[in-house]
Amino acid sequence: MAPPKLTLYKCRYCPYAARAVLAMAETQQEHEAVEIDITVPRPDWYLKDINPYGQVPSLKIDDNHIILESLIVAEYIADLHPEVGLLPADPLQRAQARYLIHHWGARTQAAIHRATITLDPVEAAKLRQEVIVELEKVDVLLQNAVRSPSREHGPFFLGSKFTFADLAIAPLLARFFLVTAYQNDITYDEFEETLQENPKLKRFLEWRDAAEFIKGFYRKFLPKAE
Repeated sequence: MAPPKLTLYKCRYCPYAARAVLAMAETQQEHEAVEIDITVPRPDWYLKDINPYGQVPSLKIDDNHIILESLIVAEYIADLHPEVGLLPADPLQRAQARYLIHHWGARTQAAIHRATITLDPVEAAKLRQEVIVELEKVDVLLQNAVRSPSREHGPFFLGSKFTFADLAIAPLLARFFLVTAYQNDITYDEFEETLQENPKLKRFLEWRDAAEFIKGFYRKFLPKAE
């Protein structure tokens, strides 16, 4: 069977589109990439033929089928190449990866977002403490991950190998510096020092730092704070 013809619609500074981009890179999947500017209204052809919600990423398959939503797109790409091992074969590891992704999206990222957009100094300081509490819970999830004996040692979720949970959250970790970007009461270095001094964040910090390889890609798109 011939491999599918894939067209990925993405935006270079969207962290959710980055999930699909990373999946393509990790699997070395051949595809056509089409850049969509999400800072302006989407063109009619995109809304009509590709994604009626105007979001990225979107994946066209064989010019006939469209898959939407970043995790579903990335999982489809991973499923095309099971030999790469992005999706763990072990059912428990796969369940833990899915829960980490769900937990980060539903709880951790929500807390980070609230702290980021709140400009009142007192409220922002309170919300940053809530972020730290949420990160401590993530640290526990990371510690409890079941690791494969052959790849046990390493900074990623399942050890030495970059897998689907890392792929799903790394683009958001790369934007973590935004938590203080719009506030005048604290610098990111000060917040970072607080994190480094917290003994309950050791595993989280190791994991986050393993995603440093994509951080610089996003920083250049940060609007300048007043």
